Amino acid sequence: HDREDRTTAEPMSDQTVYAEALIAAVARAFYEDEAVCLIDVLIRDKFLRDDDMGPRLSLPAKQLRRTLQFLQEEQLVKFELVDDLSSGGSQATKFWYIDYNHAVNVIRLRIYLLKRKLEQSELRARSSSMYLCPGYKTKACNGRYTETEAQQVIDMETGLFLCQECVNAHAANPDPPPKSTYTLQLLDNTKDLRLAMDNMRRVNVQLCAKMMGNSQLRPGIYDLLQKVRVKGKGPLTSNLPSENFSMGIGSK
Repeated sequence: HDREDRTTAEPMSDQTVYAEALIAAVARAFYEDEAVCLIDVLIRDKFLRDDDMGPRLSLPAKQLRRTLQFLQEEQLVKFELVDDLSSGGSQATKFWYIDYNHAVNVIRLRIYLLKRKLEQSELRARSSSMYLCPGYKTKACNGRYTETEAQQVIDMETGLFLCQECVNAHAANPDPPPKSTYTLQLLDNTKDLRLAMDNMRRVNVQLCAKMMGNSQLRPGIYDLLQKVRVKGKGPLTSNLPSENFSMGIGSK
């Protein structure tokens, strides 16, 4: 890749190593190949100009800019304008990089929100019992009741849940239809519950480590989040290109 590294001022902390592994794992779990490659090259080289990244990744300039913009909107990458005159650049060269502290916080929040959304979907599917009148299905009436509402329309003679709209409609009918034609029926939400549980299972598979025998093929996002969250270590590095540049960290 025509890469010339500068020696680092000090070895990376465990926290930084775990942060890089977490960001790479999330990219592989949720993003397309172009985004994964771009994340990988920024983790490896710390900061790069977009015109350097294109040739390294064999990506057309338009596609590279589109991927960078997407990852910026996802809050995984940022850019900093750096005075690069001494290296043949300009006073405001745009260097792209990953702010480890910000990216990890974004990932932690999104994983939490994703899990909460899935848990709420499953809870709704388990608890959202609805009762429908047969006439509702044929649009003959608007008989749709929650479980609480159905408890309030019990027919004292039969103990059945009866659609009150149909009861009122047939109140003056000398020859009303059988009550079975407007007895409320419990809506089967098995399909919704199965879908909610399957979504939760698939996300958990993505977030957990992937093993083959005793070998780990992919680190677990849950595990890496725990390793990054070590009390007393302070915030992660922001990984600013200007700071790395001054300390001789990263790629020329």
